[in-house]
Amino acid sequence: MSENVRQTRQQIRAKIAYGCVSSAGEKMKTKDTEDYAQLAKKFPALVHNCGLAQAIAFVQAKEGKTGESYIGHLANTMGEEGDIGSTSRSSDLMTYQRLTREAIESATWLKRYSEALLGD
Repeated sequence: MSENVRQTRQQIRAKIAYGCVSSAGEKMKTKDTEDYAQLAKKFPALVHNCGLAQAIAFVQAKEGKTGESYIGHLANTMGEEGDIGSTSRSSDLMTYQRLTREAIESATWLKRYSEALLGD
């Protein structure tokens, strides 16, 4: 197979999300992995219903270390550097829409792998 095989964005997201969730499963205690899996399950719908900035603010305020870990994994899967919450709150409309779309797609991969690797 050629070394220059290009991957789709979804393939890249899937690979990053798998790494994030599998490392979370190894590093967290059982209760924390359950909390992470529950958060991963509800986050895509939360973004869809409330918007990205509000969803991130909610997770940061209510979910503690699990939320911090999840938001870090989300930003990593999205390919974003820095504080995704601050970026989402201060971006222009076109950037915010792009970030929201990427967040939903990335969160969906985190959800899939959480269900598969961490259980439900």
